[in-house]
Amino acid sequence: MLPILKLPILVLNKVLTQLNVFELVSLSVCSSRCKSRCMQFRSSIKMKKQIEKFHVEFLSDSSKVDINFYPSLEQRLNFELKKLDKHLDDLYMCIANGLYISRNWSPNVKHIGHDMWWPFSATWLWKFRPIVYYSTDLAASTLTWVRFLSELFSAQPTSLSLTFNCFNTEEIDRIMDCHCLVTSFEIDSDSNQEVDQKLALSILERQNATKELKISLKPTNETFQFDLNSLRNIPEFLEIGYSFWVKWEQVLDLRSDANYLLRSNFSNFHFKDLIEKWKGGWTPKWNRIMIEANEILDIDSWINDPVINLGPEDLGRIRSLIRQNQIMHAYKFQFKVRFPYGAIIKNGYHITRQDKSIATVTVENNKIGWFILQSAEPDDVFMVYSHLRTYQCNDPPGVPSVSYYPARETPLM
Repeated sequence: MLPILKLPILVLNKVLTQLNVFELVSLSVCSSRCKSRCMQFRSSIKMKKQIEKFHVEFLSDSSKVDINFYPSLEQRLNFELKKLDKHLDDLYMCIANGLYISRNWSPNVKHIGHDMWWPFSATWLWKFRPIVYYSTDLAASTLTWVRFLSELFSAQPTSLSLTFNCFNTEEIDRIMDCHCLVTSFEIDSDSNQEVDQKLALSILERQNATKELKISLKPTNETFQFDLNSLRNIPEFLEIGYSFWVKWEQVLDLRSDANYLLRSNFSNFHFKDLIEKWKGGWTPKWNRIMIEANEILDIDSWINDPVINLGPEDLGRIRSLIRQNQIMHAYKFQFKVRFPYGAIIKNGYHITRQDKSIATVTVENNKIGWFILQSAEPDDVFMVYSHLRTYQCNDPPGVPSVSYYPARETPLM
C-alpha cells in the first residue's frame, strides 16, 4: 500500500487532485492526520468557491446532507444517514462518536443533469450517494457529520429542511442553533402527527432565511395562523405548500419578491380583486405571485378593458404595441413552453394602467394563477414564470409524480 502521507507535500497534492470528492471524504475519515492533510490541500488550491449548495435535511428517521460542487467541479455528494440496527465490528467502522460506515464503503454513482427542471445546457454532474450510519441520536449524529464536512470543505450549510414534529424541543434547539445562518430554510411536518403550533411558530421566528423560505406545514387545527411580516428577514422567495390558513389581507401585504401559495382557499374573485386594486393605483411590495386556487379560474372574467389579441409573431414586440396605444388595453396571448415533464400552456393578458405600468396575468392547468409586475425598462423583455406545482396539482394525494424544483423564469419573446 502506498504510504500516501509520507509523500512530499507537492507530490501529495498532485495525488489528491486526482481524487473525486467522495474519495477525498473517504481518505479524510481514516484518521485526524488524513483529514488535516486533505484540509490543507483544499486550502492550498482555493477550492471554496466550488461549493454551489450545502443542504442539510432532517427527516423522521433519517437525514440527508447534499453538497454540490460546481462549476469548477461537476460533482455532487449526497449522504444519507440511516439507523444502524445491529453493530458488528467486522462489518462497520466507527468514524466519529455515534457515526459508522461500512467497511466496504462505496457510493451509488449516477450521471445526472445539473438542473433537471431547466435542462437547456449540456452540464452534467457525477452524483455520489454513500450511506453513513448512526447508532443513537439522529439529530446529534447529523450535526457531527455536518461539522466534519464543514471543516473539511471550509464551508457552512446554506440551506436546511426540517420535519420538526419528529424531534423533541431540545433536539430542535440544537439544530436551530447550529444552522441559524442558512440562507434557505424549509419547515415541514409529518402528516401523521398533530402540528405543535407553538413550536412551529418558534422555529419560524428563529430562522434567518434571506434567499428562500419554504413553509410546508400541514396544520390540522383551523386556528393555525402566523404573521408573515414577523420574520427576522424577508426572504427573496417565499413558498407556502399548504396556504389555506393564509388570509387575503396577508397576500396583499407580502414583502418577498416572489411568492408561491399552493393549495390555497382563494377563488376567481380574489384574482379579479387583485387586478382591480392594481388598476386603481395600488402597487404591491412584491414583484410576482403564484396562487393555486380552490376552483377553476376564468381569466377572461378578470379583464374589463378592450382586448387586443396577440399572435405568436407579436410576442417579441409587445412593448412597441403598447406604446402605439395610448388608451389602456389588455393584450391577450397564449404561450407554450416545454419542460421534461411536458408542455405548459399559459393563457394570459398583459394589462396596462394610466402611469404606464404593465402587469402580466396568466393561468395554467385551470387552477394555477400568476400576477407579475413587468420591468419598466423600455428594452427589457416580458417575463413569465413556471412552477412544478402545475404538474402536481392533479396527482392523487401523497403521490406526486415529480419532485420539487424552484420556479423558473421564461422570456416572453
